[in-house]
Amino acid sequence: MDGFHHPRAHRHRQGRDSADGYYADAYDFAAFDRLVLTPLGPGGDRRYRTRIIDLRTDTPADEPAVTAPEDLVLVVDGSFLQRDLAWDEVVFVDTAFDIARSRGTQRDASLLGGEAQAAHSFDHRYHAASRRYLAEVDPAASATVVVGNDDLAHPQLNRIGGPAGATTRLFSYGTLQLEPVQRERFGRVLAGVPDVLPGHSQDWVTITDPDVVAVSGTDRHPIVRPTGDPADTTKGTVLTVTTTELAAADVYEVDDYRRCLVDLSTGPAWVYLATTG
Repeated sequence: MDGFHHPRAHRHRQGRDSADGYYADAYDFAAFDRLVLTPLGPGGDRRYRTRIIDLRTDTPADEPAVTAPEDLVLVVDGSFLQRDLAWDEVVFVDTAFDIARSRGTQRDASLLGGEAQAAHSFDHRYHAASRRYLAEVDPAASATVVVGNDDLAHPQLNRIGGPAGATTRLFSYGTLQLEPVQRERFGRVLAGVPDVLPGHSQDWVTITDPDVVAVSGTDRHPIVRPTGDPADTTKGTVLTVTTTELAAADVYEVDDYRRCLVDLSTGPAWVYLATTG
């Protein structure tokens, strides 16, 4: 969103340290919607702008539109994105305020006039505005993916597949059906419904992740691959899981598996299939 700020006079019209000013006046979301989302959306001509302002010189960027390829996937990184705009998917990166403050003051110290001034700006403008955003919009609740980012080296998948409170269907033919695995992953035992996956055959894989072996009680896990032959079937159980539990299942499955959407006799469901083959 850095190329879609309002001019400096507009951004600071409520005061350089104003949290409300940062929240309401920093970004030109209407221009971004008109010049990026609309042309790249359904029925759009795919001609979009990459920026409207040069932040360094605080002057308008009068540049020609760029034509996007038909298969373009637009990924937007920025603040307050769920306040005024509609998205297909939202990834909310969740970081504790004290950790974000430490990172931000070190990163922006030279830009904001030193570490003390940077800390002041984060406390009174940037993070104060962020607290208002969290209170008014609750962006984590409506996001389709939530990632914990307190540890940059080890981000944590906390939710995936829909907003807070949503559920989805997960077909398990292996160890996710086991009570000890469910208790460790989901904190509860799930009541599943038997079902069959057509057009797929089962094989076996040796698991080397010690945590997965410990909770499942074995290093020999079933693995399924598509064959295209309806006569090949795999029996299993359909589990209704929350989006938090789906994230826990994703973390449990090792790299030999990938989650795919399949059609069962009772309707669509997610399933972990072999990554290769």
